[in-house]
Amino acid sequence: MEYTLPGLILTGASGFVGRNFIKAATGKFRLFCIGRRSMEEAGVHPDDNLRWIQVDIADREKMQDLVKRVRDRGGVDYVVNLAGYYDFTNQDHPEYTRTNIQGTRNMLEVAKALGVKRFLFASSQAACPFGPVVTEETLPDADIPYARSKRAGEQLVREYAQWVPGAIIRIAAVFSDWCEYPPLYTLLNNWLSGKLLESHIIAGHGLSAIPYIHVQDLAQCLLRVIEKSDELERLCIFNAGPDGTVSHLELFRIATQYYYNKNIQPFFVSKWLLGPMIVARQLLARLQGRQPFEQLWMLQYVDQQLVADSSRTRSTLSWRPTLRKSITRRLVFLIENMKKNPKLWQEWNEAMLRKETDRPHLVLHELLCDALDAARDSTLESITRQLLDTDQPGLHAIDSQKIGSVDKILLHSYVRLLYQLIVTVIRTKNRPMMQQYAHTIAFLPMMVGFGSGLASYCLYDIGEFMIKRFRDRPQFKQLTPRADEYVTITIRMAVDQIEDQAELSRLQSPVMLEGFKQMPLPEPGELEQVMGQLEDLCSEAICGKSWSNPLVQG
Repeated sequence: MEYTLPGLILTGASGFVGRNFIKAATGKFRLFCIGRRSMEEAGVHPDDNLRWIQVDIADREKMQDLVKRVRDRGGVDYVVNLAGYYDFTNQDHPEYTRTNIQGTRNMLEVAKALGVKRFLFASSQAACPFGPVVTEETLPDADIPYARSKRAGEQLVREYAQWVPGAIIRIAAVFSDWCEYPPLYTLLNNWLSGKLLESHIIAGHGLSAIPYIHVQDLAQCLLRVIEKSDELERLCIFNAGPDGTVSHLELFRIATQYYYNKNIQPFFVSKWLLGPMIVARQLLARLQGRQPFEQLWMLQYVDQQLVADSSRTRSTLSWRPTLRKSITRRLVFLIENMKKNPKLWQEWNEAMLRKETDRPHLVLHELLCDALDAARDSTLESITRQLLDTDQPGLHAIDSQKIGSVDKILLHSYVRLLYQLIVTVIRTKNRPMMQQYAHTIAFLPMMVGFGSGLASYCLYDIGEFMIKRFRDRPQFKQLTPRADEYVTITIRMAVDQIEDQAELSRLQSPVMLEGFKQMPLPEPGELEQVMGQLEDLCSEAICGKSWSNPLVQG
């Protein structure tokens, strides 16, 4: 990492806004990105000044580990807390407390311990009541679970301001050129469906309205707060969005005119008729095994408007949303993407609609890795003993004549390397990483004096050990099928890639192979160097970074 750059912790890094903030901030900061998904799943590109940490911010113990990890790597100057839970059921889900409140408290404790210059908290204009004009002084008093959690988060930022300067960023409805805002996606899907009824329906009189901000403008707003941090008050509130509001009727006219190339007359439906229509749609959706977006609680917002006045934000930050990225100007870009790439359009937007409330992959990931760390030494001893046992059946890959001359320390280091690689891939969920080490793992057994099948045998043995050891543990009971699949697929990929490398070696000329076998054996310290790389990857959960392989040169 370039330690002359300021450091920044970003939560919610694998989310919609987080991914786009990373794009805007790369090269300007040393980024410590916290996300629930892996770097690959989030679509984030690797960078030398980016460290990816896959962890739940509601886990206080893990956050204490984060403080030490970040401090050892130069510390940070800012925390941008984008992590937050939101769904469209309007039910008081436990995640509102875990992530939005407890997670925020944990991150404030991290910021306090690291002595950061500014803590940026992502709140929402939707947490404010509809009706009165929303300014930076408006209280987030909307009576919905999401608003209550954001109100609690803002209060925590106020309380911690005595130790950590805070900035509360109340964000308008965020969209991209691919939409990625579920309510707008649903409206466009209905209006542009071509269906006789749905393509004309507008709720109420079409006056329902909220402010919108393009995700790229939001990223620039956050960067501007950081840039001006030293000039700001110890606690400040900003409206990240334009003045005014945009109604459904206005969106309908722009979208349908562009899509159909003609004026479409809308059907205005009162909320009293919308109620039965929503119930009917929910019943049909349940029969089809899916969850509809439209909910009865949304009727209270028909013809209600959230109007923003962001003049104080503009004055303080010398920042304003880009006119050409306003929703009324950008809507044609959204529709073009929908028309040209309908599959990708649907995939990205449907992903925004689905919320993984139980986080099974993260739970499995953490349980499995903790168990693997605890069992490492006993596993390595067991596998090494089996390899050195000449009476062990099935070890056809090993030449028993050479067992006595094998450097047992080197063999143990090799087994440990395989084990550490599996643990690292599981911890980071970065299976393609296996390919980076396949060359070393495939050829090293021949240098030691074994056949090329040694790696495959060891890996299968490690996989069986993992599954058998953890299947009966209480915390794995409900996750057993997923755990088995998680380990099995990882092992299978490792074996395939290593055997691919071995097959390539058999295609080489005998002279080259003989020369390869005559190479001096690597010292255990060289294997330790590779394992050190893998352990660093484990400790930071860095995904996607290209690491050099010291055992394969030229």
